[in-house]
Amino acid sequence: MIELIDLLDEGEATFLTHDKVLQEAFNTIGANLFRTFANKSKTLTYSEILENKKTSTLEQDEDEPHLEEAWPHLQLVYELLLKIVMSSHLSSETLSKYLTKGFVKNYLELFDSEDPRERDYLKTILHRIYGKFMGQR
Repeated sequence: MIELIDLLDEGEATFLTHDKVLQEAFNTIGANLFRTFANKSKTLTYSEILENKKTSTLEQDEDEPHLEEAWPHLQLVYELLLKIVMSSHLSSETLSKYLTKGFVKNYLELFDSEDPRERDYLKTILHRIYGKFMGQR
């Protein structure tokens, strides 16, 4: 992963223009990032929400965010996605094949993460995507 990111930092990253490379990159990104969070995996009933509010006042560590244990790996995957989105070798038309509605929907669900580092990367990449796809806003 690190070597791939380093290759993308080089000015001559023209290998990104190949569909097979982009397809595999987005498959890798999706397989590593898209997951269900423990705090969002179950829909609560109204009575369960009220019960959770009563018990949450007893818990002191609720203000502390849950830091993702797999963050060192996830950070590399986010860095890869950021480099791809920011690449000058790829047009918005080329990227639109891979940044589908389903991909974006799964991407937006990642904002449920409690890790502020992950949400910061999500925000940065979403801002870059938003800037690159001005016509599709």
